[in-house]
Amino acid sequence: MWALDDPQRYFLVYGPPVPGYRSPADVAALAGEIMDIFTDACADVPDARASTPETPLEDGPGQSVGRAETASAQRLAISLRTRLHGVLSLELSGHFAGMECDPALLYQAEIDLLASH
Repeated sequence: MWALDDPQRYFLVYGPPVPGYRSPADVAALAGEIMDIFTDACADVPDARASTPETPLEDGPGQSVGRAETASAQRLAISLRTRLHGVLSLELSGHFAGMECDPALLYQAEIDLLASH
């Protein structure tokens, strides 16, 4: 994984924002495209709606079936990204030191758990 080989680059992309800096529009568009890929992949997960908690993305009763399915896929995609980035960021920051934990195994377990939805 590129982030393990170049952690400073990872933190430039996914670390805390630089005060006053606004990324160019093409960077924001690329981030949206990446999220679309995750959401599309999660749309194929059977029964994603039943296995993901409600979030503010859910409009509530009365929404169309297509919109509910999209919201479910989006919730699962956001969960996937935040959990994987969380494990990766903790590993790159050295926060697993002394925990007798193999971050690579933890990362794989998160992928397996999320894929089992």
